[in-house]
Amino acid sequence: MNYISTRGGAPASSEEAIYRGLSKTGGLFIPEKLPEALPLEAMFEKTPAETMALFFHRFMPNFSLEVWESIVDEALLTLTAESDAFDWPVHPLNAYLERYYLFNGDRLPTGSLSDISSAIFLTLLRKLDEKRNNPLEPLIVAVITDDMAVSSLRMMSSYKKIFFVSQNGGRSSEISWLLKSHEKAFSFEDSFDTRYREFSGLAADESFEKALNAQGYDPIFWGPGHILEVLTAGALVTASLALILAEKTPEDSMTYVVNKNHLSFFAGLVYANSLELPIDAVYVGENEPAILRTLFETGKMMQAKRRRRSDDPGVMWPVNLERLLFEVTGRDESRLLDIMGKWDQAEVPLLNEDEIHLLNQSVTVASNDYRRCLRIIRNIYDQTDYLIGRETADAIACWARHSDKKDTSIVCYVQERSPLLDIETTTKAILGDEASRRAEADAVCMLAEESGVPIWETLRASLEKKEPLTMIPVADSLQDTIFEAVRKHDHERGVDA
Repeated sequence: MNYISTRGGAPASSEEAIYRGLSKTGGLFIPEKLPEALPLEAMFEKTPAETMALFFHRFMPNFSLEVWESIVDEALLTLTAESDAFDWPVHPLNAYLERYYLFNGDRLPTGSLSDISSAIFLTLLRKLDEKRNNPLEPLIVAVITDDMAVSSLRMMSSYKKIFFVSQNGGRSSEISWLLKSHEKAFSFEDSFDTRYREFSGLAADESFEKALNAQGYDPIFWGPGHILEVLTAGALVTASLALILAEKTPEDSMTYVVNKNHLSFFAGLVYANSLELPIDAVYVGENEPAILRTLFETGKMMQAKRRRRSDDPGVMWPVNLERLLFEVTGRDESRLLDIMGKWDQAEVPLLNEDEIHLLNQSVTVASNDYRRCLRIIRNIYDQTDYLIGRETADAIACWARHSDKKDTSIVCYVQERSPLLDIETTTKAILGDEASRRAEADAVCMLAEESGVPIWETLRASLEKKEPLTMIPVADSLQDTIFEAVRKHDHERGVDA
């Protein structure tokens, strides 16, 4: 199967799409055509790992099903202790709420579902390296979320990496603690949207790639728009469907509830749905201001009138929204580029009526205020003993407000990251205002003890540091920073030699 770019250009093989990450026009890779349907009943007798392999094989059949099974098994093995089996992250909320499930990343090695996509990516990357006849050394460059950065650094220790992460992400100390000598991480003050636009421009800049090639490196553009991040989400959705619906009636279907900041998971849902799997509806929640909701309702972007929160990386235009709009516009790259060229112009019409209609057929979007978020966190905890974070609470608020009360579909709330990563909000909701004002290390320990949510190794190590570790601020363009980091690394390697 070949892959096309949301911004035009020649089709690429699935191997090239994986290895490069972003197309040579700076766009996201999309399957050129949708694969055949995947009968749900055929998966009921399979393990979740086998089901994931079936999904991957549908979208990337150049690897045999047996190879995909070995890739998934090997990847999941890296996420467990030596003597343990992989704990599948989907659980009923409790014995009395039979229709409700939580897809929960808080017991993974770095507290987020990014651990799974990073493990799959690294395992597959190694297999591609074995097949490639290329003297150039892989160099992973990324404008990346802090969750992806932490999980990638934990997994990809053998590859050279240059990461750029928002200084507002909240995991700088973990990232710095994980860095090895051949890895660099930089923080930026600008919005994530601004730096990602610059990043996609580098992927489209032939001179940038040639300059790295001349120094012996082959760039891999890794980040939330990478096709393997999205397909991993689709594989997880497919495995969860088979796992849950195997015990239900044939008429049952699933509804998924996700946050705006995790549209890679939503994109994975779209690909799972394309295999004619029984996905009933998708609800996407966001906190205020209602930027995404405004786009879905009016076809316009709303300019945020208030300053970003200290923990807000500044995502107005989620990366994988480009993937969704590409389909809504009928895969018209010129129309998509026209829309994206105006995304930062408030109150300018971006979408026509037909596009707005198509957009709202696939998903329901709503925003949520902070006080309601606190109430939802408390209510879910009191009813189920599960602790959820602010992003999950915003998504649940969307579902609660807009779902049909007579709907009998099975509901799965998606919590991509541990609530300990939203410590101020979750502590305030469960333990009160006074506890939320404690030092971060004290608040994390108190909440973990109260809720049973585990503290993973890198979080514990970062909390135990007397002085927080920080990343290097970006002083120049991404391109200049990358070239300087490569020059310094090569110089140090030459001195060591």
